[in-house]
Amino acid sequence: MLEEAFLRAGWARAQSNTADTNLFDIQKIADGVYAAIAKPQILTNCNAAIFVGAREVVIVDAHSKPSAASALIAQIRKDITTKPVRYLINTHFHWDHSQGDRAYKAAANGGKFDIIASQTTKEWLVAQGRNRMKESLEAVPGQIDTLRARMAKNPAEKAFCEDNIRKLQAYQAEMKDYPLELPTITFAKEYEIKDPAGDLHLAFHGKAHTAGDIAVYCPQKKVVASGDVVIGFLPNLGDGYPRPWPKTIDSIGGLDFNRVIPGHGPVHTDKSRMGQLRNYIEDLTGRVEAAKKAGKPLDEVKKTITVASLPTFKSNGYGAWVDDNLKKYGVYIGARTALEDRLTQNIEAIYKNLDRV
Repeated sequence: MLEEAFLRAGWARAQSNTADTNLFDIQKIADGVYAAIAKPQILTNCNAAIFVGAREVVIVDAHSKPSAASALIAQIRKDITTKPVRYLINTHFHWDHSQGDRAYKAAANGGKFDIIASQTTKEWLVAQGRNRMKESLEAVPGQIDTLRARMAKNPAEKAFCEDNIRKLQAYQAEMKDYPLELPTITFAKEYEIKDPAGDLHLAFHGKAHTAGDIAVYCPQKKVVASGDVVIGFLPNLGDGYPRPWPKTIDSIGGLDFNRVIPGHGPVHTDKSRMGQLRNYIEDLTGRVEAAKKAGKPLDEVKKTITVASLPTFKSNGYGAWVDDNLKKYGVYIGARTALEDRLTQNIEAIYKNLDRV
């Protein structure tokens, strides 16, 4: 009963006059395939891939909270189709991709509905799902303090800061009694959803952003939904595997496709940007590894590896493209530039996770 009440409350919040609506730019990628590109939010939402089948819909990834997922469900019903969502796929366990799962279950209204993920992702949701949600809530007071300080320093940003403080407080209220939803279908390596409108091949290509990342491939439409194995920003390597990650991207890149719906950032219209991400991870990992082997402490490594020192940032404008995407699709409230901050985070994570295999 408590869980059902939570679902109804989340749906009601998404439909209320004070709710954040129209959170996604929906783009048609191919016949029956859409990308829901998340607009900037203080609490990041992931993108979603929408595959409209002959009779039902498959969604890839579910955002940071049920109200965000409910807002996308409303957009889909209004702008794309009223067909029911039969499957929701979690590409990995992170909170900004899975905490909206319950909204899709509620929208199914007792009809056939399953959440699909790799077995490893389910294990990580069990082990870390609640902890990560708790960590995201515990970070909110500090984020609010940062915004208040920014507003005091620059009164011209008052409206921006107040709006984001409101969103952070709404997140606290919404997720206070959040019940975890787990996948109902899991697999080790591969799973297939057959549909006359286009089959979906779900596969684990190797460790990358997490231990259980999967990519979703529609061969008939030549589209891949990559989760956070491929994104338009610099990657989050906190749970990552820097050594195998480039090979995982190589494996996905071996498929026959011409569109990538990434976990964050804009749709890729070819394979070039994912190749640049692959090269960046490989280059940075090699540099951090060499410095660590030479006995350099982390603080020294962070000073010597800079945006200007990495040739992968200069290749075909990759650094400028990433920086532009961070400014377009992210909300940055710190003191440094977004690109510098992301690079520093990547160096720290690789230094820590270098020997993960």
